[in-house]
Amino acid sequence: MDDTESHTFRLWKKSAPEHQVQRVRRHNLPSTSRIIKYILLSILLLLTLGIYKKHAIFNKTNISSPDAHPKHANNTPEQPARSSSTPSNDTTIYPKFGKCTASFGGPSLPYDTAIASHDLHNTLHAYPHYILHEQMLRGLWSKHSYLLTVLGQELSKPEPQRLKWLLWHDRDTVLMNPQIPLDIFVPPEDKGFGHINLLVTKDRNGLNNGVFMVRVGQWAVKMLASVLSIREYRPDVVLKYTEQSGMEEVIKRPWWNSSVAYIPQRWFNGFPPNADVEHDNAISHSRPGSLLIHFASNRDGLRPQRMAQWGEVARKRVSEWDKPVEETYYLEEIAEYWERVGRNESFDSINRGIGRRFWHVPKVVRGADEVSGRA
Repeated sequence: MDDTESHTFRLWKKSAPEHQVQRVRRHNLPSTSRIIKYILLSILLLLTLGIYKKHAIFNKTNISSPDAHPKHANNTPEQPARSSSTPSNDTTIYPKFGKCTASFGGPSLPYDTAIASHDLHNTLHAYPHYILHEQMLRGLWSKHSYLLTVLGQELSKPEPQRLKWLLWHDRDTVLMNPQIPLDIFVPPEDKGFGHINLLVTKDRNGLNNGVFMVRVGQWAVKMLASVLSIREYRPDVVLKYTEQSGMEEVIKRPWWNSSVAYIPQRWFNGFPPNADVEHDNAISHSRPGSLLIHFASNRDGLRPQRMAQWGEVARKRVSEWDKPVEETYYLEEIAEYWERVGRNESFDSINRGIGRRFWHVPKVVRGADEVSGRA
């Protein structure tokens, strides 16, 4: 208002009854409305960053021809995925799976090498790999904000050109078996699991979101926005493991939990096995032939050495680890898992039963009892 209007308002306020003055006071948004406002503003900011700072925060690895190797002769895609700038036509093949990770704070040989271990896997299966190099939020919250940015980019494309699923992996993961495609983990829609939007794992401390898969869609955007806003609408909750605990609290809620599946940890988030690999049946440990190893703990300060040791195994493509999916137990275990979920068996029960099995016995001599889960 101008000076005359302001002066008139002040005179009126002095002489007007209290109940009339009350009507011109600012209306305070209820807490729920404020939360929604924060979420929408957060999403808008993140998508803006994704558009205007694309070259600063995105590093999409190139998909090139893999090194010659007889094991992978039949795995190489017929046509590499093209960028979104390529004119759409009937012959263009768009990738359906992609990966995301983050690594900032300057060069670090152990982590840079670990991320590079994914290159062959990405090449064989035409997976775009998005790497965040600039911290978006304080602490570890950049994980969810970056995923929101990538999701926003995908959802802005025509549906046939979008990714279907994203695999998040922390930078302390070494890709051990590039012959394992991500699509084997996708919930089978023909068996009634099309509503599952998130595949996660637990360790002894609860949710471990160092590696997880999320379906590209509005559900993921809303869930991640809820995680980023948890301190606004749940200021009382204790987040022991910061963003990981925030995600755990969010997906416990019924409206999110019904679309979440907890899978055996060692499928794609297993920890390093013991030295005696053949006799290691720990639920949390990767098996020979597993997709990757996650080096989540560094209490002894030896994580870089462990990553280097297993990174060398991956680089040499040792046959014990680098093998076709048919020579692992993935396909049998995954089929059994969804069958048992369909019978309403609890995730904990299924994961305990499947998770403790050995993988060192060659499949050609494995008995029927072991295949059926009675080992």
